[in-house]
Order: sequence, then C-alpha cells, then structure tokens
Amino acid sequence: MTIIATAPTRIDLAGGTLDLEPLYLFHRNASSINVAITIPATVELEPRAGKSITIRSVDQNCTVHATNCHSLKTKDLPLVTAVVRHFAPAKGFRLTTNSSAPTGSGLGASSSLMVALTAAFMKFTRQPLNLERLLHTAKAIETAVIQVPTGYQDYLAAIHGGVTNWHFGASGIVREPLKLKPKFIKSLEEHLVLAYTGVPHFSGINNWQIFKSHVDGNRRMYRLFEELRDNALTMTKALKAQSFKALAQALQKDWVTRQKLAASVSTKPIDRLMREGRKHGLAAARVCGAGGGGCVALLAQPGQAVRLKTWLNRRRAIILPYRIDPKGLRVSTT
Repeated sequence: MTIIATAPTRIDLAGGTLDLEPLYLFHRNASSINVAITIPATVELEPRAGKSITIRSVDQNCTVHATNCHSLKTKDLPLVTAVVRHFAPAKGFRLTTNSSAPTGSGLGASSSLMVALTAAFMKFTRQPLNLERLLHTAKAIETAVIQVPTGYQDYLAAIHGGVTNWHFGASGIVREPLKLKPKFIKSLEEHLVLAYTGVPHFSGINNWQIFKSHVDGNRRMYRLFEELRDNALTMTKALKAQSFKALAQALQKDWVTRQKLAASVSTKPIDRLMREGRKHGLAAARVCGAGGGGCVALLAQPGQAVRLKTWLNRRRAIILPYRIDPKGLRVSTT
C-alpha cells in the first residue's frame, strides 16, 4: 500500500508576516490573506520489508539510503530527515518527494512539503490525521531545522486550500473562507499572473530581521505592522466586493508597505519589472513571500492578461501556470 500526500503552495495577497507568533498578538484584528494554488508538493511513501529506507527527492535530484531511520544522517535533505527522525517508524520504506515550485520561489513550498510529509508519516505510523496536530507538528519541525521563526499562513493554505482570510489573536487562529463566484475566480486565475524571477530567496533571513526589530520595540516597525493589518482588511473588502480595481489598489498598497520593512525585500530587477510592466497592461504587483527574489504576482488590468503575458515571455520571464486549489491537503492510498 503506497501513501500519496499532496499539498498546494500559495500566493500571499496581504497581511504577510502578521502570521508570526507572537507578533500578531501585538496588533488587534491581525490577519493574513492568501490563495492556495495548484503548484503542489507531493509525497509518495511505500512500505517495504525490513527496516532499510530509501529517500528520493525528484526536484533536488538527490537519493539517499540508510539501514534504518536512526542511522539516517543527511545534510542534503534536512527537512525530510527531520520528519523521519520525528516519527521514527519501525518499518522500512521508500519515500519519493517532489516540489513543483522553483527553489526559493516565495510560494511557501517548504511548508507545503512539510504538510505533505507530516500527513504521510502520520498515516504510515497509524496516527489519526488530526489537522490541528498536523499543523503544529509540521511548523515545529521546520522551525527547528531552519532555526528562525516561521509563520502559520503557508501551512494553513497547504492544509485547507481556497482563498482565505486567516485571523490571528489571543483565541488562536480563525479561518474565514472567502466565497467567490466561479466567474470571478476564473478571471482572477487569468489576470493574476505568477512569474519566477529566476533568483531564489530564503524567507527566514528577511523574516528574522523584521521579527527582531519588532520585538526589540522599534516604533517604526510597529507602525508598519499596523499598516499591514489595515492592508489585509482592505484586501479582504476588495475580494468580497469582487472588484478588480479595488484588488489592484489593495495589492499595490501592501507592496508599498512591505518594501519599507527591509531594504532586501525588493531588488533592482524586480523594481524594473514592475516599472516597465505598467506599459504592458500591469495594474499592480507584489513579490510573493518575504521577497528578495522568488516569484512576483502581477495583476493585469482587465482584459490585458494576454498582453502582459506576451510581454513577460518576450523578457524571458518564467510564467508559472496555476489554478486556485479549493481543497488543500489530499491523502490517498493505492
């Protein structure tokens, strides 16, 4: 019996970094809005006789072997190794992983992989697939590996899917699915273009700088986080109104705020892409995730999506096709 677990990545629209604990506790009505997309992380876990294990990462082009999970010591696949050690299954297995997102994409790919891995091993070790426990286990393991704080939104999008406003506060996390009309969703998929810059980023670096500055009591940082909170509220209203004009204004406003958080959030090539894109049908844009490279989400003006994509292709930008994933984590057996 082979266990197959698949989890989507996400495009974050507003309120990013407010999902870091305890930062969201410093701001009343903190929330983050994201869209789960069909650029998934996939895990296949096949039991085998004995205790030996084989792990193959398709996207990293790496294969490792070990006599058992306790002897597994690899720096090549640290997240996968950490999950295996956490669950420490007594039986052997063959594990294949694949992340469809480019390395350092800013789409939350590592968190999607962690969700899929954790779900697969929970099922493999005959543990109930409790989503709350899965969330905290996946997040804790990744935090321990990368050694910097991680937010919640990437894991939540991977688990639940959809277009969602995530509320964070003293009572915990509240999920608010944004119920959009199918026609608007189709138009959003067409006009919100996802392009990879070709330059990977590591979100932990930017997030840690911002996190430390905020916790240290930087008043400017506090005000910027208040702006992020307000931007998330504006974005939610725009989506509920299903207005592309309001969506473009909210997206651009959040990008302006985000650039103020740290100098490394944007780069000269990204600035040039956004500036020149205005001449080719671009309404608004922001870097995905913590910035510094990775993917850029570009919102075309109504009816200008083809024009914008044609221009991006001429610039040899890497356009990543996707659809909005309404379901999130999927676990099956064959």
